[in-house]
Amino acid sequence: PPSPAAPAAAEADQPPSPTIVTETSQADDAEAAAGAAPATFADLGLSQWLVDACDALGMRRPTAVQRRCIPRSLAGEDVLGIAETGSGKTAAFALPILHRLGEDPYGVAALALAPTRELAAQLAEQFRALGAPLGLRCLAAIGGFNSLAQAKGLLRRPHVVVATPGRIATLVKDDPDLAKVFARTKVGMRFPF
Repeated sequence: PPSPAAPAAAEADQPPSPTIVTETSQADDAEAAAGAAPATFADLGLSQWLVDACDALGMRRPTAVQRRCIPRSLAGEDVLGIAETGSGKTAAFALPILHRLGEDPYGVAALALAPTRELAAQLAEQFRALGAPLGLRCLAAIGGFNSLAQAKGLLRRPHVVVATPGRIATLVKDDPDLAKVFARTKVGMRFPF
């Protein structure tokens, strides 16, 4: 029979479970009414250039999912954010990625996977808009577009790659050396869509 220490050792090898954040518009309203919510993006710990980028894009106050996810992500926690459409989930995971990228702008900082090419295109658009002050290089690797051009784009080591699982798998299968592009990429922020 296994010793009592064996389960503890096995659990120590497992990555920590992500913090799960579930939001509704009612939670956002209640928190704001109570005055308990951080009032600005600066209050969340984001770099000033990102605070300015949010302001320039008309994002004046963080939403509930952003208030709960951004500080945790900046602290290095894995976060699973579940919120309504239009609640700001994309910014909730993109802003911490861009914050870290601003500290160390070399190599691919993130690979964001989306289930559809339409959503991947939207995510890439948001990353580009929020990361414009940094000179963000973002590649959308999605079906329906020239895969050779996308492979060449990966070799230029964009800061952020937004892709569909099938397209990124095909690109790496066709050229296994492309996997090296992601050597510095950290795994962490997870958001279901």
